[in-house]
Amino acid sequence: MKKAGKWIVLLIVAALLVLIAMRFMKKKEVVEEETRPTVAVGLPETRDIINLTTAIGTIEPQEEVSVMPKMAGEITAVNFAVGDVVEEGQVLITIHSDALDSLRIQVDSAKIAMNDAQTALSRTEALFATGAVSQQQLESAQSAAKSTRLAYKNAQTQLELQTGYTEVKAPISGVVETKKAEVHDQASPASPICSITGANGMRISFGVTEDVMKHLNLGDEVEVEKGGHTLKGRLTEVGTKVSSSGLFDCKAQLEGAEEAGFTSGSKAKLSLVSDQVKRVMAVPMSAVSYSDGTPFVYCLEDGKAVKKDLVTGLFDESFIEVKEGLSADSQVILTWSNEIYNGADVQTVEEVAGSAADGAEEAQSK
Repeated sequence: MKKAGKWIVLLIVAALLVLIAMRFMKKKEVVEEETRPTVAVGLPETRDIINLTTAIGTIEPQEEVSVMPKMAGEITAVNFAVGDVVEEGQVLITIHSDALDSLRIQVDSAKIAMNDAQTALSRTEALFATGAVSQQQLESAQSAAKSTRLAYKNAQTQLELQTGYTEVKAPISGVVETKKAEVHDQASPASPICSITGANGMRISFGVTEDVMKHLNLGDEVEVEKGGHTLKGRLTEVGTKVSSSGLFDCKAQLEGAEEAGFTSGSKAKLSLVSDQVKRVMAVPMSAVSYSDGTPFVYCLEDGKAVKKDLVTGLFDESFIEVKEGLSADSQVILTWSNEIYNGADVQTVEEVAGSAADGAEEAQSK
């Protein structure tokens, strides 16, 4: 019995040694390492590319007029003060002018001359009927009567016109901003008596360079920032001649300026479109590299990175316009790596994710 037990122990030890030997002698599986760089790819996009520029502008009323008298004379009444709200047609000042006295004399003289000419015509017509005067004398009397009637009407018109000028009225409704008229002052057609700002909103006036001006259109949107407020506006005027500042003058109407507390004469920052293209092919700026000044991208073709030279256009912070070099179905490599070169083997992020999923499934099945 002792001998049989001894043999059993020896068999067990031998079996263990065989198992251990087989484990160490088993050929190791060769794991092939992946050396291809992993890239993300995408198609070119169709989008708008817009560049903005900034400027400093001056807030001003949308409508502002300087009120000028149309005749000279002594101011006899002033009916407004700074800050008053006036209505269109409201009488602001009254003027007395010696010129009116002269015009009244002219009207009276013209009327006397007209009456005398009419009396002479009546006598000439009566004499002509008896044959006492010639046809030429009749026509001369008729011409004199007509001429004096016209002179009288003209004198009357001038008197009425100048009389109307004795009252200077507000040309628009709004607020009186300045006042330069007092009773007994001398009014002059060359000097304003006040300025009035209209009640129909505010605008911002600013200057731009020629390059920017070429891309502006009436109705373009601008954004104005001041005192923590941001307002929208639209271009209403784009200058075509250089001003004394060396820039092209522009104006934009603002929305809600009064509610935001914007005051006339204050400064504000605005941004507006300086250049733009609509619905163009574009790729991310991060995908574009340059070689000797020529832009290029890599595209995925049959598992390889293929270099594509580009003709580009406008760009912004994120995208650049592609005019030539790509098609709508080009697989543009969006990630950069120093391992990528023309003809390099690459794998996509999707391929890596698929391989990882397959490996996980295989591991679970074992």
